[in-house]
Amino acid sequence: MKSATLALALFTFATLFSGRAQVFPLPEPTRPSTFPLIRPSVTGTVVGWGFDRYGETDPQAGLAGVVAIAAGSSHTVALKSDGTVVAWGYNNYGQATVPVGLNDVVAITAGAFHTVALKSDGTVVVWGNNDFSQTKIPAGLSKVVAVAAGGLHTLALKSDGTVVAWGDNTFGQTNVPAGLAGVVAIAGGARHSVAIVQDGVVAGRIVAWGSNSTGETSVPGGLSGIVAISAGGFATAVLKSDGTILGLGYNYPATPSGLTNVVSIAIGGDNHMLALNADGTVVSWGENGQGQTNVPTGLSGVLAIATGNDDSFVLVSDGLVVPNRALATAQVVNGFVVGLNLIGGGKGYTNPPTVLIKGGGGSGATATAIVSQGTVTGFTITNPGSGYTSLPQVLIASPPFTPHATLAVSRVNVTVNVVLGLTYQIQASNDLVVWTPTGPPFVADSETITQEFIVADTGRYFRVVLVP
Repeated sequence: MKSATLALALFTFATLFSGRAQVFPLPEPTRPSTFPLIRPSVTGTVVGWGFDRYGETDPQAGLAGVVAIAAGSSHTVALKSDGTVVAWGYNNYGQATVPVGLNDVVAITAGAFHTVALKSDGTVVVWGNNDFSQTKIPAGLSKVVAVAAGGLHTLALKSDGTVVAWGDNTFGQTNVPAGLAGVVAIAGGARHSVAIVQDGVVAGRIVAWGSNSTGETSVPGGLSGIVAISAGGFATAVLKSDGTILGLGYNYPATPSGLTNVVSIAIGGDNHMLALNADGTVVSWGENGQGQTNVPTGLSGVLAIATGNDDSFVLVSDGLVVPNRALATAQVVNGFVVGLNLIGGGKGYTNPPTVLIKGGGGSGATATAIVSQGTVTGFTITNPGSGYTSLPQVLIASPPFTPHATLAVSRVNVTVNVVLGLTYQIQASNDLVVWTPTGPPFVADSETITQEFIVADTGRYFRVVLVP
């Protein structure tokens, strides 16, 4: 059975982050706890080699702006910076046929013959082969922060640190151990599943279940300090915080002597390995029947790696950073906002963005953001407000963009994207010459505002204008 694995240079949650770690010891993996989830912000181009019977190592012409990659048995998947997904290669089960209209994706993974996408709202979309119900998402599944695909099964990590699994269970690979909690990363192999646990008892310990025919789920006693995992056909690879690799199972290809400074790992279905070094170069070893370990000469600047059954893929940086919004939560003590917790600093800020604090039963709290090298690094509370009985919502303006209005449906709903704190007015026209206000000016307390209009009363063209 062919399987697939995916790994990004910043190890935890394959496709939720990007950017290559360069400092050792590598930091412990963490689990997102708030939504929306963040898409990787560094883009690149896809390079593939190895088995190419179905064109799986040949990216579509002109494919650019890719932020994550995944590989199945004989198909390949790419996540673009705009949240859309592209797939190519073997498509006998529809695994390379991306659902129409799929967007807002933040992470991808691929099984032998199925594909999984995670959206920013924590919901999951699966398509392709369903012989073992691996594409049948459990009813009510939500608040997912990471996904992993095994050969014929699927795994989801929830924001509370628990794991949900479905699909083929011939070897117990979907029997999540009772009481498993505190999980921060997951991986699926052909017939087994693996998780990293941070439960305050042992930092970075491994839990594995399913087939153990080659020792792939036999975790050595005392093993800890693990920051990344990858599950292959009949072996498991783990990355330690010191940048060294340990293999589980006698099918694991022996790690080259002296290999250190590794920041990401991926093991293929036929047991070949890829390792991404801190300097952006790649090392590969193991089964090479299809040239899957023949790393292209001069390859560098790699952000992410992925392995299919007997092929290999990398995402090579194009030097571009896609702007994305910073996220934060509030700290409340005795009814006052005393601080803001930075969840993600975002990218692309040229000036400190507007920060709005609303809800929570209180009022008056204000804060300013601190920006360094395009990223929000902290906040200064300028007024703690008062009367807060619960945590208020923290809204941070996105990096610079041009405010615009989009006609969502012909009836007509108009969705307006604006900058927090500024004053706008929506106008309508029938001839693009004379524009009439649809209502009074408003101060933006959200970056996205939707209003419904009757076209006969307003017009069929809409725009949003900044009011001085």
